[in-house]
Amino acid sequence: MAMTKDLYEMLGISRDATEDEIKKAFRQQARKYHPDNKETGSEEVFKGINQAYEILSDPQKRNIYDQYGLKGLQNSYSGSDGQNFGFGDLSDIFSQFFGETRTHRPSTGPERGLDLRYDLQIDFLEAINGCNKQITIQSHEDCKLCKGSGAKPGSTLKTCRSCNGLGEVRRVTESFFGHVTQITTCPSCQGNGKIVEQPCSDCNGKGQELVKKSIEVKVPCGIDDGARLRWGGKGEAGRKGGPPGDLYVIIGIREHEVFIREGQNVIIEQAISFAHAALGGNVKVPSIEGEKTLNIPAGVQSGVILKMPGLGVPKLNNLARKGDQLVHITVETPTKLSAEEKKIFEQLAKIQEEKNPKKFGFFN
Repeated sequence: MAMTKDLYEMLGISRDATEDEIKKAFRQQARKYHPDNKETGSEEVFKGINQAYEILSDPQKRNIYDQYGLKGLQNSYSGSDGQNFGFGDLSDIFSQFFGETRTHRPSTGPERGLDLRYDLQIDFLEAINGCNKQITIQSHEDCKLCKGSGAKPGSTLKTCRSCNGLGEVRRVTESFFGHVTQITTCPSCQGNGKIVEQPCSDCNGKGQELVKKSIEVKVPCGIDDGARLRWGGKGEAGRKGGPPGDLYVIIGIREHEVFIREGQNVIIEQAISFAHAALGGNVKVPSIEGEKTLNIPAGVQSGVILKMPGLGVPKLNNLARKGDQLVHITVETPTKLSAEEKKIFEQLAKIQEEKNPKKFGFFN
């Protein structure tokens, strides 16, 4: 089973499934596709559902997957080349879920920082014309006092006694598979293998502190609702000398009281009087470039769409290429008439009836 398929579909669960539902679904799939099952077993499918379970059972990985998909996980957990997105070979999976002994060591090298997301709301015309916005985000940075070590300056780190420097602890449990060796991050050293005996006074031994950062976001012209902008290196700081994550700004566009966007076209509704519809002529209409003149052809009907070329949304980052403005004409029939207006309409009705009695008929 390829990892391009939706992970929730692989386990047969909904996107709001609970931890218990995820675990139950995994167990059912594992029994069905285990390679020892002669009827439905499949090594490839079995490996795929284990990979899906490893992601969805981890709240942090699941959150990243829900927001950014597998590519977001690649950025957050892969090496610098962005290609090393794996979850161990099949023997690792067997050992984790079927009780086989395996050796595992947490990474002691540089760790890339997590990506951040910021939802930015802008006005309709700001999206059309582009704009600059100043935003404030909170992210973790290396503590300035201890330089990210978590230890008080001048002190040293000691090997963790709970895990003997491995960064992990093992616990054998009983499950429907039999004896299972559960390997978890050491709670004493948080997987580092080292203990801070004299913690830094500024970060309390964490090595990082939460800081506010002000960033100028340049929103390009023609951007659409839901678009994602990426700023490399503006996410969480990496650990152990690792690179920082990225900042993703998700654009939300407020509705406009006059304009409606449809791709690169702008749609407006323009009401005209019964007389103007019959006679035609020029009328002033709003556009994203200001008020413009629109020619109304004589005899126009309600519901007709008139095009104003080049008055639409520019192609992303290209002001020279724009869509059109589409004007939906609505002919308003008067509901209250003055005595003079009524007399004029009566005369008009009489003329039209005499001219084409079969079409209009006669009114008493």
